Amino acid sequence: LTPIRVHVEGGEHAQRDRSYIVASNHQSMYDILVIYGWLRLDLKWVMKKELRKMPAIGIGCEKAGHIFVERRNPKQAAQAITAALKRLGNGIGLLFFPEGTRSRDGHLLPFKKGAFRTAIDQQLPLLPVTLVGTRDILPARSLMPFPGSVRLVIHPPMETVGMTPEDLDALMERTRRTISSAMPPELQ
Repeated sequence: LTPIRVHVEGGEHAQRDRSYIVASNHQSMYDILVIYGWLRLDLKWVMKKELRKMPAIGIGCEKAGHIFVERRNPKQAAQAITAALKRLGNGIGLLFFPEGTRSRDGHLLPFKKGAFRTAIDQQLPLLPVTLVGTRDILPARSLMPFPGSVRLVIHPPMETVGMTPEDLDALMERTRRTISSAMPPELQ
């Protein structure tokens, strides 16, 4: 329904019968539509608890099985994610925006550790995803999408089997480099 083109690269890296922890950069509210429309995985979104209070969106996300976490309470967040994973079956993954919020200028913000801790704790592969162009389609503080094109780059999954909490920082940095590698040079 939106006047955009989505160019998908690396679609072969996302296998529908596997569960992943998906980590994507976050530039626009349009990111969610692109990921759900073109990534072709069954995903539940891990989102900050404050979004539950948004009219219609909050209740809709709750009914769809998305997971609300308190960002200031890592123990609660881990418990909510673990409980959700027990309810989910094979082939269902979790979507994280490790920056925690949208980047206003398109540069990657510092990553929070939740996605990487979950991937290691659950021994699930981490699937890095880069979105390019969504900020131009639906800028911050705008409700009207603009025509244009978006790149969705699905990178090879990073296996976490055998990793321990000591590997968390290295996994986070490797994921950041991977996501950044598909961004325009001026935003890397």
